Amino acid sequence: MFRKIPERVRRVTATVCFCVILAAVTGATQRLFERKYSYTKYYDFYQQEQDFDVLFLGTSHVLNAVYPMELWRDYGIVSYNMANHSENICTNYWQLRSALRYTKPKVVVVDLYAVDGDSKVNEQYLHNFLDQVPFSPLKVEMVCDLLEPEKRVEYLFNLSLYHSRWEELGTADLNPSPGLEKGAEFRDDVTVNVPPTLIPQDEYDPTERINKQYLQKIIDLCREQDIGIILMYVPYTMPEGHQRVANWGYVAAERNDIPYLNFVYEDLKIDYATDCADEGHHLNASGARKLTDYLGDYIRTNYNVEDHREDPAYDFWHQDYDEYRQLKGEWLNGQKNAWSYLLQLNDRDYLTKIYAADSNYIYKDSQMKNLVGNIGVYGRIERLEPLGEAGDDCFTVEVYTAGGDELISTRTFVRTGEDAYEVQQ
Repeated sequence: MFRKIPERVRRVTATVCFCVILAAVTGATQRLFERKYSYTKYYDFYQQEQDFDVLFLGTSHVLNAVYPMELWRDYGIVSYNMANHSENICTNYWQLRSALRYTKPKVVVVDLYAVDGDSKVNEQYLHNFLDQVPFSPLKVEMVCDLLEPEKRVEYLFNLSLYHSRWEELGTADLNPSPGLEKGAEFRDDVTVNVPPTLIPQDEYDPTERINKQYLQKIIDLCREQDIGIILMYVPYTMPEGHQRVANWGYVAAERNDIPYLNFVYEDLKIDYATDCADEGHHLNASGARKLTDYLGDYIRTNYNVEDHREDPAYDFWHQDYDEYRQLKGEWLNGQKNAWSYLLQLNDRDYLTKIYAADSNYIYKDSQMKNLVGNIGVYGRIERLEPLGEAGDDCFTVEVYTAGGDELISTRTFVRTGEDAYEVQQ
């Protein structure tokens, strides 16, 4: 006969089972109710079993400026853009520590835009990173370091923040889609900027900052893990004060015997008339491709990073790139603004045919000339005679795959005023 289970054991077992079920239900509810930005951005990072070669850390300057899928296309580099909006270097340190639980990169690239500050975290955007980080003792340690005690609960158990979203829930919450850009974000705006007036590189801001201290912790952590580290500064129209902060990077690099790519000085082929998304700070897709290409060449030349395009273990990246290329096509076909449309054609995946007479306004207007000329930096361009009886205020664009065998997009734009073009219906 079976022995009767003692009442105490039964109660303990029932309590344990209840706690496990409660935890599972709470976790599932939390995942349903939380905003899906973090899921979309980091899904591919946490799902991949193979190591990433390179991780990129920084603010939205990096988020909008480094395209891992194009590093794959051109160099076979397997990378992930971990950067987030307004992310401080203190947060970057914890982000790297968390990432190293899942991958062992050969190189980490850190942008220094946020090095000039004494705030550990920007709470407005912290959930973008932390929501997808699995619960662990390290996550607890991270939250305790970055936040005051009264603010920690919502980042460890975000249901306390998102529980009121039940009226907002939709299909995207029930079946969220992972991003296809390996952490990056496209910018399709074009804002004409002017290059910064440069100060001497030896003029720098020596002020001690807490983010400088955490940068040193990132450098030391990479050394301990035998990971190469590159410091960089994404270019923009920087005032003198920002340039002094950027120039401090040379001090940090020399002190630690590591490279520093201050892209305000490097020859990136950046055109401040075509490659900026807004006034003063972020690169658009054209500028991002130039910076991404420079980094790809620099990393392959200076680090032992393999070309994985023929590596069977990374075959799924080819499928990922096909989906990414389709996304770019959809993004292009969604454009009705001539400037935004043209900037995207500076792309090795495209052959562009422009039908316009030599007397057309696009070859007279300085900004349109810049944008058309910019296509040829990476893309292929053919200038052809106009279709039909098109006047000088009308031009047609056809975009094909790089080999010219598949039409991806076509637009006819009509000039409606100075610097103004509309899609012809």
